[in-house]
Amino acid sequence: MLTTFGLELMEEAVYRELSASPPPAAEEIADRLAAAPGLVRECLDRLLELGLVRPSFEVPDGFTAVDPILSLQESLAGQHEELVRRQRRLAETHAEVVRLLMSDASGRPGRGEQVERLLGMDDVQRRVDRLAGEAVREVLAFVPGGARSTPELSAARRNDAALLSRAVSIRAVGTDTDSYDAATLAHVRWLTGNGGRFRGCATPLPEMIVFDGSVALVPLDPRNTAAGALQVADPGLVAPLVVLFEQTWSSAAPLDPGRLPADDIPNGKERALLRLVAEGCTDAAAAGQLHVSHRTARRMMAVLMERLGARSRFEAGVKAARRGWL
Repeated sequence: MLTTFGLELMEEAVYRELSASPPPAAEEIADRLAAAPGLVRECLDRLLELGLVRPSFEVPDGFTAVDPILSLQESLAGQHEELVRRQRRLAETHAEVVRLLMSDASGRPGRGEQVERLLGMDDVQRRVDRLAGEAVREVLAFVPGGARSTPELSAARRNDAALLSRAVSIRAVGTDTDSYDAATLAHVRWLTGNGGRFRGCATPLPEMIVFDGSVALVPLDPRNTAAGALQVADPGLVAPLVVLFEQTWSSAAPLDPGRLPADDIPNGKERALLRLVAEGCTDAAAAGQLHVSHRTARRMMAVLMERLGARSRFEAGVKAARRGWL
């Protein structure tokens, strides 16, 4: 369990010494471990930061060990509270960015050539197909509205497969994921299994696609997305949309892997990667032991984090252990 906290060997040794009753003082721990007192104090500071120790009621100016499970629960509770606060701020930012975009795009002189109206869903889909075919670096998308129709999923699969085959990064954030049907969940599983990344967010989102950070598609009317879209190429308008996406992405979470298809069990190489990461290996070090490239190890770890519903390597280790993957 302690390996999921990323402890160094000395930090773990200090923690185990503090598990005694009564807990020894720092100087006594230093004597037992034949370590410098300053090093022991640094370890205590790190353990205190992680919530694995707290001030002792029995030893003046001393510390005592905290159950790792309780520490983890407190850490996750704090992360949840911060997530709620960030989602509130994002909801306010969403509304302001959309208002600014629509007002600027509708009538500011000199911007007409950089804002194009696309009328109707067929026109929009043709433009999506074209821009996806031209993308070379990254596609960012907000996908609100719950389950997607068969034509939407077919078009998304076609474009996403072409993008991934050219090593173009795909990141998408969806809302109302609780209403996803089997077909939509299967597409998410396919996307994340092939190198794309997908997260869910409870905050209402404006529909949006940004290609290579330079061209964006947003609805003509956010209340009626079937009316068409605006293609925006003005850097002053696209930049805040990219910022909005990054802010939303950082607070969004991968879908609960329990809702994805049952074949989501890791293979042998994926299990080995999880064990190495849990033991403190970097992606580069793990890649060497697994005889794969650094890029492949990094992609494998990103996919595993998506499947586990984890926002960090630490959380991935915890959830992998709970699911019996380690």
